[in-house]
Amino acid sequence: MIQIPAASAEDLRFQCLLDDLITQGWSVQKNFLTADTAAMLRAECLIRWQGGEFRHAGVGRGAELKIRPEVRSDHVCWLDPTIPDTPQQQQYFATMEQLRQAVNRAIFLGIFQFEAFFAVYPPGKFYQKHLDRFRGSEDRTLTAVLYLNEDWKEEDGGQLRLYLDEAGVGPHVDVLPEAGTLAVFLTEGRWHEVLPATRERMSLTGFFRTR
Repeated sequence: MIQIPAASAEDLRFQCLLDDLITQGWSVQKNFLTADTAAMLRAECLIRWQGGEFRHAGVGRGAELKIRPEVRSDHVCWLDPTIPDTPQQQQYFATMEQLRQAVNRAIFLGIFQFEAFFAVYPPGKFYQKHLDRFRGSEDRTLTAVLYLNEDWKEEDGGQLRLYLDEAGVGPHVDVLPEAGTLAVFLTEGRWHEVLPATRERMSLTGFFRTR
């Protein structure tokens, strides 16, 4: 088990997560945030969704950004970590900052920035197999997905499928998008997809970036 410096040595969430990242490149931590915080983030996501603050998610960036619903059919709402709008956002971004520091101390990734967005998948929507790094860019180093879905069951679908080989064709693990669960994985070479769900599916996705 990796020993984290004093700032978070008492927090088993970070110890288990970092140990997983070192040994396998990914980690899934249930109840990473409290049920109350997850519920408040879900409520905020719903308010923003119903208020029309989301847009269709695209594929690519800059001049290459395209809306391709046959590949990706979720909607997103980006947040500003420098100006958290609500107490639950403040707690979320503070926890992600703790995680950033812990990862840098343990794995020396040189992460300096974090960005995040709410994502909503209406029933039946999906995101086909993909990588989180843009073509020709290496700044996205670590992906962290926090799920906000209460009383989620296997039959509801919507799992995050993480492929365990760099080709993205072999064995995989499926992560149930239960409220409070955090899935974290090293971005390089980690193919993954979001399976269709029978219910509206909500998450808070973040990317840790290097320079």
